Amino acid sequence: MRALTRALAVLTGSCAVLGAFAVTPASASPAAPDAQPSIIGGSTAQNPGYITRFNGHANGYTFFCTSTLIGSRWVLTAKHCMYDNNGQRLTDIDLYIGSNSASGGVHAKAASTYVYSGGDLALIKLNTDGGSTYARLASSSEDAQEGDSATVYGWGATQSTDEGHHQSSVLKQAEVTISNTQDSDNSGGPAITASTPNGAVAGGDSGGPMVDGGVQVGVCSTSDRSSVTTYGSVAAGRDWIQQVSGV
Repeated sequence: MRALTRALAVLTGSCAVLGAFAVTPASASPAAPDAQPSIIGGSTAQNPGYITRFNGHANGYTFFCTSTLIGSRWVLTAKHCMYDNNGQRLTDIDLYIGSNSASGGVHAKAASTYVYSGGDLALIKLNTDGGSTYARLASSSEDAQEGDSATVYGWGATQSTDEGHHQSSVLKQAEVTISNTQDSDNSGGPAITASTPNGAVAGGDSGGPMVDGGVQVGVCSTSDRSSVTTYGSVAAGRDWIQQVSGV
C-alpha cells in the first residue's frame, strides 16, 4: 500500500513537478488546465458544507490535503498532512471551507495544530469561525461495517501518473465498499479499508472523509491509486478528538 495522498507544489511561477515516492506522500504541482473533475473516476461532488481544502506552506512549497469542519473553529485531517518535506510541523496553513472550489468558501488560518499519537489523525484550531455545518463524527466502530457502501471526497489527483499536473480544481467524490474494519493506517493506528469500484483516491485527497450513512467514519490515509484505500478510524480516535476540541 502506497502512503497517500498529500500533494506538494512549488510556489514559483514554474510548473515543476516533484516525483511521487513509494513511501512518502504523493507530490504535485498546481492543477493543469486540462485537469478533470473526477477522483480517478468517480464524479463531481456537491460540498455538504463541511469539506475543507488544506493548503500548508513551508520551504517554498504548498502541501495540499483535504479535511473536514467538525466544529465552528475545528478541522479534522490526517496527521501526515501536518509535516513539511523536512519532517517539521507546518505552522502556516490556509483552509478553504464549504465550497466546491479548491480555493473557495470561508477562508481561515490555522491558529494551532494537534496530532494523534494513536493513528493518522490531526486537529486544526482555526483563527476564525469556519461555518455552521459540521461533519457528523462516528462514535462507535459499529458505524462502519464490512460490506457497507460509503462515499469519499477530495480535491486530489485525477490520475495515478503525473499527479502533479492532474490536481482537480473542483471537489470530487467516489463510491467505495468497506472491505475491512480492522486494518491499520499510515501511522499504524486502527483503520477502515475499502475497495474502490468507481473511483480511487490519490495525491491531495489525504485527510478527506469517508462517509457511511451520513456519518464520517474515516480520514484518508493511504491508497494504491487503483482498487484499495485505507482511512484512519474516526471512532478509534473519538475520545482524543473530544478531549482536544470539545467536539
